[in-house]
Formats: sequence, C-alpha cells, structure tokens
Amino acid sequence: MTFWQRLRFYGIGFFLGCLVVYAMFGNRGCVSTNEMKMQELVNQPFELSEKAKCKLKCLKFNELLLKIEMRHFEVNYDLTEVHAKPCGQYFIQPQKEFKYNFNFVILDCDSISKIVDINITNQDIKCDCN
Repeated sequence: MTFWQRLRFYGIGFFLGCLVVYAMFGNRGCVSTNEMKMQELVNQPFELSEKAKCKLKCLKFNELLLKIEMRHFEVNYDLTEVHAKPCGQYFIQPQKEFKYNFNFVILDCDSISKIVDINITNQDIKCDCN
C-alpha cells in the first residue's frame, strides 16, 4: 500500500468518525448548572412581594427590565438553600463583570418564581420600604 492510499484510507476513517461523533452529540453546548438554573428562573413567570416592588421603584427598575437584566446575574450557591420548604430559596447576585446596586432572593416554586426581597448594596440609595 502506498503512502497516498494509506492517507486516503485514514481520511475516510477520520471523516466517518467525525460523522459518528456529530450524530451522537450534535451541536450541544457546554452549559453550567448555574447558567441552567438562571435560564429556568428567567423563563418562569415571577411575582414580586410588595417590599420588592417598592425597592424596585427606588432603584428605578420595573419588572420587565429586571427580567431582562437577570441574564447578568448568577446564583450564589453558598448562600442558597435549595431544599428549603416549601420552595427552594436562591440568592441571586450580579456576575463579577457587571456592576449593579442590588442582589435579591428568589423562591423557586414549581411553576412560578417569587422575588421576596431585594437587597440594595449601594448606601447612597435611600429607600424607606418596610
């Protein structure tokens, strides 16, 4: 067998191998559990408590803008209680490269997310919500 025949034989095998790998795995991407949880929370409908609505007004945000901006946030699993009763409690904070003046807590019930409280981290923003 000459070199060119071996190279062609190898190329055919390599091509078939690539097809098998693509058929098995497709075009899946690498998504971390943190990103999957945030996608789940963003895509679920959510409710805000009265306290959270008041603090959103102090921050000059509305519910739609909060939902859009949630893509720049991540779950802090050190402060999260996933197995809390009746709903899992997730502490959501901004990603390191984004600067926001708040973080918040979401209760993840079956089909709805409830934002219980928003913690304003900037001391200059005064909000008298109880």
